Amino acid sequence: MVKKMVQNSSKWFKMVQYCSVLLLTILVVACEVIPENDRLIPIEMEEADRTTLIVEFSGLQCNNCPNAASVAHDLQEYYGEKLVVVEMHPASNSLTQAGRPEWDYTCPESDEYYKHWQVPFLPYGVINMSQSAEYQTWGTACQQSAKMIAPVNLTHAVHTDASTLQIEATIENLSYDIMSLEYIAWLTEDSIVGPQIMPNKKTNKEYVHNHILRDAITSTWGTPVTVAVGESTDIALTYTLPENVVANNCNIVGVLMKDGTAIQVNEYKLKNIIK
Repeated sequence: MVKKMVQNSSKWFKMVQYCSVLLLTILVVACEVIPENDRLIPIEMEEADRTTLIVEFSGLQCNNCPNAASVAHDLQEYYGEKLVVVEMHPASNSLTQAGRPEWDYTCPESDEYYKHWQVPFLPYGVINMSQSAEYQTWGTACQQSAKMIAPVNLTHAVHTDASTLQIEATIENLSYDIMSLEYIAWLTEDSIVGPQIMPNKKTNKEYVHNHILRDAITSTWGTPVTVAVGESTDIALTYTLPENVVANNCNIVGVLMKDGTAIQVNEYKLKNIIK
């Protein structure tokens, strides 16, 4: 009996000794210094703050539209360059009709967007080309949008020769995925003085209209573009300004769309290059 216990103790000791040697081997291998070139190092991608877009549907004969414009102005004062507003006057809504060509702020694209989103009344807004919202809720919508990180960055460079613009949009992919996008470019105009029915239902003949959509530089829903991971691509456009605009009051607004939503926006003011 004693002999058997000694044999068992001996086996147990050998087992413990074997496990100790095995554990020590694992630790030595685990702690082995791996050459820097052989290490798996994760790629660190940059992030960009998202710029929010408000598409504001408005009209000269809409007495509540100045209230919406005031809300948009206050939000722009708060968010600065991180909020872009584009005001659209749809021709198929009677409140946009002023009876004089010089007061016609409609364009075909404004009407196409108006019909696409089935805008129920004026004033009305669409946030980031996908979220319909009455102007009383724009502040909350902008707050939610501002918390989001954009997977892409968008910048513009513009050169001019008289009334012809050479526009270069640079799209940078900051995500871990190949980005298939649509790039939309618009021409907007600020500081247009003309009549507007006010909330008191009186006409202000010296009302200042801002960020009015004048034309789509690309097609209405944009140009397809694919950007590889960690890469950037350029889109070059040549555009002639319409005769009915004041060049140094105009802006180029670029919008990057993915799955029906604007994920990044950039506004370039032509007054930076046109005096």
